[in-house]
Amino acid sequence: MSEQIALNRHIVHQFIEQCWNQKNLNSIEQLLSHDYVDHAYQPANQVGLLAILEQLGHSFPDHQQQILHTVAEADRVVVQLRFRATHLGEFRGIAPTGLAVDVAVYRMYRLAQGQIAEHWALFDTAGLFQQLQVSLDGQKACQR
Repeated sequence: MSEQIALNRHIVHQFIEQCWNQKNLNSIEQLLSHDYVDHAYQPANQVGLLAILEQLGHSFPDHQQQILHTVAEADRVVVQLRFRATHLGEFRGIAPTGLAVDVAVYRMYRLAQGQIAEHWALFDTAGLFQQLQVSLDGQKACQR
């Protein structure tokens, strides 16, 4: 593995640990490029990322993302994660259930000049809703 690929992998792991798990939002400025594009959240930039971090922090305050696998090549890093949390706040109109969830998440990052420049994500929303024991409808499933 080249030094740059190893560094990219390290940056992504650091981002997941600091921003998602430790909720240290100060590290965003250091780890994300100023023109960061987020293909998973709206708006498609740092503001959208901060909005989802706030929403998840309210709905699932103990949420943690465990990295299971990482694949890195050129300027891309893909991670397979487990999202574990307890549903303690309203989420997409669903009142708190107090139920624990364990959901699959896949994220891909593109890095440029030592920072994360783009992000894509696939979150098992159907699995989450099943674990929350609520029906999955198009309205709730498609919200960002």
